[in-house]
Amino acid sequence: MNLFLALILCSFSILLNAQDNARLNRDRFKLVLAVDSNASYDLDVKSSAYLNGPNVLQLYPGEKVYLEIEEVNGVISNITSVKENKNPDRTIEVSFYQDVKSGKNAGMILKINNPFKMNLTYSAKIFLMKESKWVETSVMPVRAGLSSFETWPDVIVTIALKDWQLSKDSNKK
Repeated sequence: MNLFLALILCSFSILLNAQDNARLNRDRFKLVLAVDSNASYDLDVKSSAYLNGPNVLQLYPGEKVYLEIEEVNGVISNITSVKENKNPDRTIEVSFYQDVKSGKNAGMILKINNPFKMNLTYSAKIFLMKESKWVETSVMPVRAGLSSFETWPDVIVTIALKDWQLSKDSNKK
């Protein structure tokens, strides 16, 4: 009985610790993007989840998120956004930001750090300011143990990343 009680308390402690690090929602903020030297794009972003639907990450420029991954033999079973990178061997770091030069948009940059010993693939959609709609975009796999940078010349209001997969094949997309 004492062993059973100890196991339950240990499991509860681990669960509480995992929940303490969870960062499920972004705080409300005002997004301001440079368009050109005379104009900017402003948006009130409401408090919302980083992960939407089945493992779909939505980011706005200026955000950095840590995604803790649960995987078995390269198959991703769960993704959780967390406050801190407490498990660097299974946490993907994703940041999205705008490059501004002389008050003008100089491009949007997505950075992904892949800690796994396998290549990371994903797909992406971007919400373009000038078109006010979601558009498919191409992205390259993130090689095992490396970081990748994707860039776009357009003003992107938000980006959605999905279809996360780990693969030994560097040509798989």
